[in-house]
Amino acid sequence: MGKKYLFSEDTNGRVREVKVDPKHLDKQLREERAAGRTPTVLDEDDRIRFGLLGKKLRND
Repeated sequence: MGKKYLFSEDTNGRVREVKVDPKHLDKQLREERAAGRTPTVLDEDDRIRFGLLGKKLRND
């Protein structure tokens, strides 16, 4: 298994990266949802793809 990345989006659309605790990822996701944020978990490959897509959208 590769490294996981947890991103959390608040109701204003701001996104922050949250340090992932692999043993407690489910608990982290529940806590983010309970706080009214939208969590997204990505692996290394997905993170690269989303980064490239975001870069392309900013340049267009």
